[in-house]
Amino acid sequence: MALANEVELLIKVVPLAMGAAFTPSLFALQILTTSSTRWRSLSLAFALGSASAFLLACSVLFFGFEQLPHNVTPRPDIVGGIIWCLAAVVLLGAAVWLFWPHGELTKTVEATLTARIDRANIWTFFGVAFVLSVKDVTSFALIVPALHATATADVNLLMQLLTATFVFALALIPVILPPLWRTLMPRNATRDLAVIYRFTMDNQFRIVGVVAVLFCIYCTVMGFVLI
Repeated sequence: MALANEVELLIKVVPLAMGAAFTPSLFALQILTTSSTRWRSLSLAFALGSASAFLLACSVLFFGFEQLPHNVTPRPDIVGGIIWCLAAVVLLGAAVWLFWPHGELTKTVEATLTARIDRANIWTFFGVAFVLSVKDVTSFALIVPALHATATADVNLLMQLLTATFVFALALIPVILPPLWRTLMPRNATRDLAVIYRFTMDNQFRIVGVVAVLFCIYCTVMGFVLI
């Protein structure tokens, strides 16, 4: 029974954690940071800023949800169902906004990112990453039900903590991947990252929009199943 509960938890949480990793704004800025001359210190500061925001949020959410009754026996989970449905509503709203034409906004975002690189400062990058991570609505719309499912699952505390850590780690992929790429592939990193950056900036709203639609459907189904 314990193993079955652990597998069921992972099936619920892994898709949400993977969806939370799609954050083009963080990814694009980290690519620019990793392409600069001071890339090691700046990319580290940026990664730590994002990690601090997600760690704070994940800790508060997990230990807050931990106080709720656990799903020890099969029964309707009204609170869980409401949380999943609310996540679906947020994702639907985000998808509508993201698929609306944003030509000027796209240019503004790119210009802002470039300007921040030009006046690079370690603490500035830490703060920018922290703020961008906190404002990442789509990621948090997925992290909230994932951590609720984790904290109230009928599994031992160690499994809960490992699962919550997994969600946290996947959310950091956008800020970890670019410096890791440059470290492992130093010869081709600048060229490769430039291509990825261009694609990410040109399609950032569509990328997150598609993710929002897919997980809106997923969260809606899960919400009605639990209720």
